[in-house]
Amino acid sequence: MWTATAALVCALGVLNRSEASMPRIEILDRPPAFVSTGAEAFVQRNPNIIFIIASSEVVRDAVDPRGGCGDLFAVKKLASILIHEEAHLRYGDNEERAYYRQLITLIQLGLGPDSRVYRDVQRSMKAVLKARKRNSPELVLATR
Repeated sequence: MWTATAALVCALGVLNRSEASMPRIEILDRPPAFVSTGAEAFVQRNPNIIFIIASSEVVRDAVDPRGGCGDLFAVKKLASILIHEEAHLRYGDNEERAYYRQLITLIQLGLGPDSRVYRDVQRSMKAVLKARKRNSPELVLATR
């Protein structure tokens, strides 16, 4: 039976990355209580770990139950999520930077601004940045 592990293999394949080139990745069946509802992944520091939520729609869609990779759009979105979470481990809690890395990855994978996946990620980015600005005005950087 194909599992979330297979989805990760598919996502790493479209990124042309090996598991060894990424931070440690662990799969959880369901998100823990402290993670936002609808989360697909999150990170932990010290030690650095990317957690993927197996029950998330993107992971389920990235696996074909008959074997192999599932929906290619889901595989590419999962790949971009890995890059987003990797950016958090490299650069901290900077959501804007993590989302831009994710959007660039989608473009590199052939899902540009005209794709539903790109627009969905962009919409999420805007909502998260708006919420952070509203809840933490000190995080807003002045431009020169």
